[in-house]
Amino acid sequence: MPTSPYKFNVAADPTRVRWEFTTLATMYVCYAAFMLCRNTVVAASPAMVQDPSLGLDIEKFGRLMSWASVGAIVGKLVTGVAADRIGGRRLLLLTLLLTAACTAAFGLVSSIFFFGGLNFAGQFFKAGGWPAMAKIIGQWYPSKKHGRVWSIISTSSRVGTITAGVVLGALLTWLPWRAVFIVSGGVATAMVFVGYVWLKDRPEDVGISPLVNEDSPTAKEPHFLDGTTLFQACLVFVLSARVWLICLGLAFLTALMDFFNFIPLYLSETVGIAPGQAAMAGSAFPTGMFVALIACGIFYDRLSRRRLVWAIGGLLCLSCSSVLFLWSLPSLPLSDSLRLPAAMLSIFVFGFSVSPAYYIPMSVFSIAFGGRHSGFLIALIDVFGYSGAFVFNFFGGSIVKNHGWPVFLGLLLTVAVLAVVTVTLFLHLEYISEKKQNALENAVANSAG
Repeated sequence: MPTSPYKFNVAADPTRVRWEFTTLATMYVCYAAFMLCRNTVVAASPAMVQDPSLGLDIEKFGRLMSWASVGAIVGKLVTGVAADRIGGRRLLLLTLLLTAACTAAFGLVSSIFFFGGLNFAGQFFKAGGWPAMAKIIGQWYPSKKHGRVWSIISTSSRVGTITAGVVLGALLTWLPWRAVFIVSGGVATAMVFVGYVWLKDRPEDVGISPLVNEDSPTAKEPHFLDGTTLFQACLVFVLSARVWLICLGLAFLTALMDFFNFIPLYLSETVGIAPGQAAMAGSAFPTGMFVALIACGIFYDRLSRRRLVWAIGGLLCLSCSSVLFLWSLPSLPLSDSLRLPAAMLSIFVFGFSVSPAYYIPMSVFSIAFGGRHSGFLIALIDVFGYSGAFVFNFFGGSIVKNHGWPVFLGLLLTVAVLAVVTVTLFLHLEYISEKKQNALENAVANSAG
């Protein structure tokens, strides 16, 4: 992948730096609100399962979460195109407002049918968050900062998830689960107003010049997909081995990420802790992800493509070890007082090892490879991700109910191994592509000299 053609002098342009920070901070709190809404149902799941008026068990809960995956798949197809058509800011604010409304409505219904419909609609609208931010980031930040920016933005999803686990879990100890959904929707609505005031689509909207090519101060360096239609771009994507590998890799990674949906139930049933405590203990997963993404923000853009193969691939191998430990936990000679800390530590490591591969490579790749169609490409990759999550959620609850947690964790381990293979191959092809690009640029430079 070529190096960035964009640069600017930080010291000479403090206004740009201030607006870059403002834009990043605003996207951060808005996406955290998306994730707060998305994970409210997970945090409340033990209390909902224990509510006799709902008739909800773990199998039905898995089916309920599968509707979320279907909503995300359909939403990505729609919002990916919308991001390229109406712009990132408008899409982000609209979808956040509608996600908040769906979340609050969860506290007003009792039918499994309506729960499924609201979960579908909520994830349909939430799907617009990532494509919208891809468009905004592509306008505001040079590509040499994309890894860092995506790392920081990705921590916002962990903040929203941790908040859902810890804060909403604490609220469940003295509020009914219905009230928790209304609180979550209200917080997300407040973030819509924050975004309306502070978020801008592009630098020109606040009187700042757009990013420019250092060799041509009047225009950005042309992208190979400039001037193509969406259909023509789709043909390019279909013929790209890297696109196929990152799509398959994200399908496996999203299934691993959706293990979070089952963590409170897993801790409640295998360790025997109360619903509110299970929701709070489950925050070990997003906490591990948060720590990893902070590290990515520091190191990702500084690592060569070759070193990224080893770094990301090694972390994914560590995730396999974490699942294997959870699989073996019931048979380990541990006292009851140690089983919960041991499970939480393993869940922390699992989140730490999966998150960099899930968030950063596909986001950076989508902007660089997709060009003007980056919103659609990032949505297309996510469609594969949520398709994997749909299958995992749809059958996951049934597997636990009929075959137990050991079989469920065995399936999770298989998915983790497949993620190692596909993501590592993708990163290797990225390294080969960069190597070829650098060789071509050197050849052109030598011939010109």
